[in-house]
Amino acid sequence: MKKFISPGSWFAFAYPEEWFEFSEEADCFLFYNPEKWDGNFRISAYRDASSSFGDSMMRQALKASGSKLSKVGRWETIYSAESFTEQLVEYVTHRWTIGCGQTCVECSFTEEAQSGKALGMVNALIASLEILQPRDTFHNQFIPVRVSEVDLIESCYATIEELGMKIFKERFRDFDYNVRLLQKLTQRAELTEQLGADAGAVMGVVLCALLTESIEGLEWNTYVNGKVEAPVLMYGTTCVARPMLLFGKQGELLTEVAMTDIVDEIRARIEEAASC
Repeated sequence: MKKFISPGSWFAFAYPEEWFEFSEEADCFLFYNPEKWDGNFRISAYRDASSSFGDSMMRQALKASGSKLSKVGRWETIYSAESFTEQLVEYVTHRWTIGCGQTCVECSFTEEAQSGKALGMVNALIASLEILQPRDTFHNQFIPVRVSEVDLIESCYATIEELGMKIFKERFRDFDYNVRLLQKLTQRAELTEQLGADAGAVMGVVLCALLTESIEGLEWNTYVNGKVEAPVLMYGTTCVARPMLLFGKQGELLTEVAMTDIVDEIRARIEEAASC
């Protein structure tokens, strides 16, 4: 099983290895198996200053037609189901509302009406749910890279590639060429003029993205530690680079360090991890 921690550490749960997170509407997280679809699982959370907010949301959900109390693991939930037809196929959407203090979590699972095979697994997923209060958080957790961090990586990559075109009329090519291009960008005022204090973090993300394209076995993870939530580069179970910090917290080392030295350091960590 894999673990998902929501942005802001509002909740966490375990989900199957063959499931992945996909883009969905804001503040709603979508998971399913892209190889063999057996249903869509969606989860979202809400908070209020009142310590009874979760209970009030459950009472409200219980008023809906067909809703009932249902125990899933340690959680008391409000469960309901609704059928619908799309392109001559009948589907059913199961819904659960779980209240806990200032936080309310809503889950749904949509599957073909005649299937029913994955519902037991979804119940186990909900049973694994951890709901946190505003004062709580997770510490030192490495989880599969989230859509929010994938979006950040892609945005950084596009920003630096566009800047390379703007200044030098050059796009990314092979790895060594790309490292030289990044090195040239560190010496240009346009980099910090456009990105400010984020310049170092953006360049670190892009350097690590280029490494994932050239070295087999490198994977992105999301690192969660209190208020810190950031993409990190993993080789197996070893973190080999924290791109947001490669050039100092404010990018103060950006103009001082040779890109090739940073690459050599990361490659050395990869070799060490591979030998373990």
